[in-house]
Amino acid sequence: MDVLGQTRHNVLDLLDLFDEGNLPMDDAETREHLATAIRERLQGMSTGPTSRTVLVVKSIGLLARYNVGTREFYEWFCGDFSMVVLVINSLPENGGWPEEVICDADRLLGYFEEPHVVKHVFGANG
Repeated sequence: MDVLGQTRHNVLDLLDLFDEGNLPMDDAETREHLATAIRERLQGMSTGPTSRTVLVVKSIGLLARYNVGTREFYEWFCGDFSMVVLVINSLPENGGWPEEVICDADRLLGYFEEPHVVKHVFGANG
């Protein structure tokens, strides 16, 4: 532990914000539920000089799919004591998709590379 305190690392899988037994009925309801659940989860995480936090967010395709964006995360980490890492998993070159399924592997990356969505996009080699 340093002078500023310990840095916590939390993982948030957006899929965990849904109750499988009580899923929203349509896209609008899903979008509202997701935004509200993210806001509530983030409000429960305190940050400050003695509780710095790195939040790793998984299943971020839901943000793009339901056009929730990243505003809730921005408002949460807008200080010097927290950081949000959105994880984009790559898809295999040949996913063995059925003929009727069109897979645009770069669509999600393109969504988050838009200037108004996130600050930096980093890629891993290999």
